[in-house]
Amino acid sequence: MPKNPQFIEAKEDVADNLEAIQLSLIRCVDEGMIDLEDLLYNQVLDLLEDVRIVNTWDELMEIVTRAKTLEIDVAAWLSRHGRTSISLPWPKREV
Repeated sequence: MPKNPQFIEAKEDVADNLEAIQLSLIRCVDEGMIDLEDLLYNQVLDLLEDVRIVNTWDELMEIVTRAKTLEIDVAAWLSRHGRTSISLPWPKREV
């Protein structure tokens, strides 16, 4: 059975946002900022893996909730290093 196009697009949007967070972390670490024990980076990798395997809106929305929390954690980490970040547009569940 083909999946809902909105669900597929939402999964892609979540993956894109997580990849944007990942790239931001990579750039900052390359510039000498320290992500202790790669904690934030590993959380991004875990969420990227999770988003690849989800099959329902409920599962995807749980990942979005965790990803939003991670986004806030990364923004706080960047702020401690004198950097700013922009808020990412996260998908909402289609009714």
